[in-house]
Amino acid sequence: MRPTAAEIARTLVRGRLKGALRFTDGTSQTRLCHATDRVGRPMLLSARGNELAKRLRASALGEPPHVWLTVDDLPPIKGAPSLGRVRVSGSLRQVPKSETEEAVLDFAESNPVSQLFDVGKGVTLHRMELRGVSLRRTGTTELIDLAEYSGADPDPLHECERELLEDLADHHGEQLDRRLRRLLADAGVECAEAPRVARMDRYGFVVDLGDTGPSRWVRMEFPRAARSQHDLAHLMHPLLFHHHHHHGPE
Repeated sequence: MRPTAAEIARTLVRGRLKGALRFTDGTSQTRLCHATDRVGRPMLLSARGNELAKRLRASALGEPPHVWLTVDDLPPIKGAPSLGRVRVSGSLRQVPKSETEEAVLDFAESNPVSQLFDVGKGVTLHRMELRGVSLRRTGTTELIDLAEYSGADPDPLHECERELLEDLADHHGEQLDRRLRRLLADAGVECAEAPRVARMDRYGFVVDLGDTGPSRWVRMEFPRAARSQHDLAHLMHPLLFHHHHHHGPE
C-alpha cells in the first residue's frame, strides 16, 4: 500500500513546509505561518502591520478574498524523489471569536508556533473554506475529491523523516545494507551501488539503487501502516532483519 493523493496533500499542507499564498490579482505572499485544522482546512496567522495583515484588512469590508495556497515537498536527502506540489484554493475568512480557541488548538497540533499565544493580541487567525485541492507529481496534476482530502490523515513520519533516515544510516548501516542486498537479490534486482533508503512514510520506504540500472527506485512496504515514530520501530525490525517483506518497482 502507498500513500493516497489525499494523504500526500494533507501531509504537505499541514504547516511544517513553506507555502506561498496567491491572490486573484496575481500578487503573492511567501512569508507565511500556516497550518491545517482537523479536516484539512488551511489556517494562516497574520501579525499587525505585516503585508499579509494589510492585504486581508483591505479586503475585510468586501467579499472574502479567494486565494491559492501552494506547498512544495522538500525531500529529506539530496536526490530523493519528491512527493510533489499541493495546491488548495478557497475563500479566506477570519476565524470568529467563538471558534478561535478551538482553531488555535487545531493550529498548535498541526504546527506549534509561539505566535499562537498572541492570537487576539496583535495576531489574527484566518481559515480557508476549501473549493479545490490538487496534487502535481511526476508531470501530472490530479484533482482530489474534497471529501477524501478532509477524511485523510497527514503522515505521522513526514516531519521526522530526515532524522529517521539519518538514524538508520548511522546506527544500522551495515545491517541495513546487508539485508537490502539480500532482499533485492531474492527479487532478481541488480544493485551495482550500495542501496540507500531515500524516503520513508507510514506504509513503507523507497530504496535508491543508483542511476546505473534500468530502474532506480524500489519500494518496500511494511506489513501495516505505522501509527507513530515509536510504532515504526516495531515494523522496521522484522522487515529489515527477518524474513517478512514485500517490494516492487517504484
